Amino acid sequence: MPASAVEVGVAAAVNKSAFGTPPGGNRRTKVLGDNVIYDERIETSTGGLVQVLLVDGSTFTVGANSDLVIDEFVYDPNAGTGKLVASFSKGVARFVGGKLSKNPGGVTVKTPVGTIGIRGGIANLNLSGNNPTFSLLFGKELNFLGTNGQHLRVYESGYTLNVNQLGAASIRRTTQEDLGQVQSAMTSRNGQRGGANTAPTDDSVSNSGFVNANSGLGLINTLPRPKPEVVLSTKFSDVDDTLININQTNTENAETEIEKSETTYETVQVRVRRAGTTYSPSYNSSLIINNPGNQGLIGGPSGTDMTTTFKEGTIFSGNSKALYIGSVGGDPVYIFAPKTNGQKFFSQVTTDKGNVFENSSSSYVPAVPLLSDTSYGNAKTNAQGALVTGDQFAAAAYFLATGQIGSSNPTFHYGGQDVIYLLYGVRTDFSSFGNASDPLKVRSYKLYSDPLTMFQLGTSNADGSFQPVTTNALFVNPLVAQDLGASFMSNVSSTGLLMIENSPTTLDNAKFLASSFRIEGTGASQKSMISLGVGTVFEENGQLQADFGRRGSHRTGATRSSGVYGGSASTVAGPDGGHFFGSNAQNFLLSGEVENTDAYGDSYLNLPSGTSSADTISNTVHPAELQTEYNVSSLSRTSRTLYGYGAGMVESSENTTPVAFSSSKPDELMLTFNAGNNSVLATLNMTDRQAQDSNVGGYTFKFGTENNGSGASRSAFIDDDNYAARDSKTRTDTSATLIDDLGGVIVPHVADDNVNSYMVPNTLVGDADNAIMSGVNECTCAFLEWGYWGTKANFKNANFGGGERTDYVHLGTWVAGNITNSGDLPTSGSATYAGHAVGNVVNGSDQYVAAGNFNMSLDFAYRTGTASISNFDGKNFSATLSETTVSSGNLFNGSVSGAFNGEINTSVVTGPSTNHDGVIGSFNVQEGSAWKATGIVAGQLQ
Repeated sequence: MPASAVEVGVAAAVNKSAFGTPPGGNRRTKVLGDNVIYDERIETSTGGLVQVLLVDGSTFTVGANSDLVIDEFVYDPNAGTGKLVASFSKGVARFVGGKLSKNPGGVTVKTPVGTIGIRGGIANLNLSGNNPTFSLLFGKELNFLGTNGQHLRVYESGYTLNVNQLGAASIRRTTQEDLGQVQSAMTSRNGQRGGANTAPTDDSVSNSGFVNANSGLGLINTLPRPKPEVVLSTKFSDVDDTLININQTNTENAETEIEKSETTYETVQVRVRRAGTTYSPSYNSSLIINNPGNQGLIGGPSGTDMTTTFKEGTIFSGNSKALYIGSVGGDPVYIFAPKTNGQKFFSQVTTDKGNVFENSSSSYVPAVPLLSDTSYGNAKTNAQGALVTGDQFAAAAYFLATGQIGSSNPTFHYGGQDVIYLLYGVRTDFSSFGNASDPLKVRSYKLYSDPLTMFQLGTSNADGSFQPVTTNALFVNPLVAQDLGASFMSNVSSTGLLMIENSPTTLDNAKFLASSFRIEGTGASQKSMISLGVGTVFEENGQLQADFGRRGSHRTGATRSSGVYGGSASTVAGPDGGHFFGSNAQNFLLSGEVENTDAYGDSYLNLPSGTSSADTISNTVHPAELQTEYNVSSLSRTSRTLYGYGAGMVESSENTTPVAFSSSKPDELMLTFNAGNNSVLATLNMTDRQAQDSNVGGYTFKFGTENNGSGASRSAFIDDDNYAARDSKTRTDTSATLIDDLGGVIVPHVADDNVNSYMVPNTLVGDADNAIMSGVNECTCAFLEWGYWGTKANFKNANFGGGERTDYVHLGTWVAGNITNSGDLPTSGSATYAGHAVGNVVNGSDQYVAAGNFNMSLDFAYRTGTASISNFDGKNFSATLSETTVSSGNLFNGSVSGAFNGEINTSVVTGPSTNHDGVIGSFNVQEGSAWKATGIVAGQLQ
């Protein structure tokens, strides 16, 4: 093997007649266990078979008469990022995706007829015939870019991309012949032994000694994780130029002693924030929060936000590359900078002789070091905290103990004035950022947990250590997080932050989104929350920065009113005024705008028991770390307009019980994607189908960015699966959110109050709704779009009680597709569809989200059919359908029969194979006076 060869994998299975030719080397027979190196050519002849296992877990199984080259392989196992590029020039292969295939653009296979991109799945590649085929067996998508420039996307398993002899590609259902050809080519022939000269027998295995190295071994006991090493320490009491004696131990990787000369230390400027004694939001100065630190309201007015000089100390032992010491309001603070960037938790003790010791871990807070040797001095302070570091970046939460200093269990108050937030960073130099010839990128950032929430939800262990609760929840009031509970919060799903560039040389006008979501439990035991931030990077005062409206909602119990999110968040300026840090804008910090007294606000129809108005004001902080970048051109991004339906249960100050509103026609939801300006625009119309609201007949809600580009910061379109939008207009523009007051009068929302709306697709939230979708025949048809939405809006009209009403929706539902015109549907034959129904339920005093199975059949000749929803909150109901004439599209609807009152409305949509591949719609149904539901349906052709 050449000295410069880079190993990227291993031959995990081999049959005879498989060969490898390394770059610059000779062709040789591949055997089991052979390393596969970068740019090595893998060939098989008749009867040959080889499986290549790459280090990220990806595998290529290459059949007979095939040719494969690994052109490029870069993999970071810690981040799960990198890139795999292979050339497959002939034969048959099966690709099973590993870690890299989970990333957009992570896996590319070049073939003679075009380039294949495989994401998160298993694919068959067959070049053996005149018409090459590429089948998606499992996973998210298979992208194809033909040599003629044709671009197609298979986004559902069970479909095959076929390329004819003229190079034109088309998509069809996968046949048994497709599967059989590949399977046959990968099956060992009679007499083959996997590369062994002599076929193994039971006796030969028994006598081989293998049993002594495997099944003959005794049981292996795995010891529990040892407690952190306890180190005595003393605290430094005077922050000046004096040499500081520091000892540090790391609970995971103790390293050799580090020594620094007194003359080499430096000073750095650090932005410091502490909580004040009170806090009031800008929009309500009479609302006084008396302990703002408990709600994350750290910083803001009254000297709670400052820049402080930190000086470098001397480290004599431990696992840190630097130590910085500063004084915050008379309290000394010590930050050990680790050698490896990321997040760590720490415990410290300092003494009156100028010594400080720290224990640290990446997964938990170690016990505080104890003093057993008085030569180090007497314990003076204890501290715990969390630190995130990056390239020229650090953000920390530092908690000072309030009692029992020096004991095995000091007293910590995770909140109040005992927490200190620190931010250090060197701003990104955008004058030398990227090149004009670079492709546009999508930047994926990890958003770390809010430190206050982690510690407030955490638990102390018997050994003195502390287990914080790491959560992916974003922008959630810490008091609400406690109400939702540690189990709920630790299982929240998140997108992180996705940012799409508008220019390769700057982040100016880049759009981004960040969201988190979870539904836990069903029925009366359900809890749920969703959060969203969408925005645009912009320049102000010579610095690139971002701020955005916080949106989302939660329900902490089925009997409680939902809380709908408002307020603002932004990137936080560092001590040098920059908002992005590092050479490639690798890091930044997101926080509510507490310095402008404009933090988060939650709005309720009825405040939960034990909650005051002051409890609805909060803040969180989230350090961001760049994880990966991928080319925008590698993504499927389709400009199009879809139509469909929406539904939601409206809680209102005007009504004693929630009222079900829904769309009843296919044009009452319009959803437009604009890949040119990376934006989304949606308009949703709903009506009171059961006539239960005495003052409102219907609503219009608008989300996202207008076609002329106005409201650019109100949506982000990353790709066909990742997009989001919030209320489309500012509070002073009242044309976007309207109600019909039954008297024919259109009432706009109140101009001096924000509309807090959000809209996301189900693909953005992943499996976070598994609690309701488990056991449901979920329609995974990617030619349809469906998801969740919510709002809070305020309206004034003399007919309303008190002249004003506020309406709320938490986790309403919507669905959209390419609805086929009635005249284009078949005029003979029939079709059956299967999929799911999902929507909102009111059951007595309980409110929750539920899902069930949806089935539908149509007779195209007679224009009639049936639709049924089963096991939806334990209930089954159906309707006989007939076609209703509409101005565009098609509509098959009918009344629900039996013990239920209501309706089911459906429209047939075009898919990848026919103009009747799927169906979408809405339902609105009631049983007696206690149970009612409304939602959407989605199904695909069977």
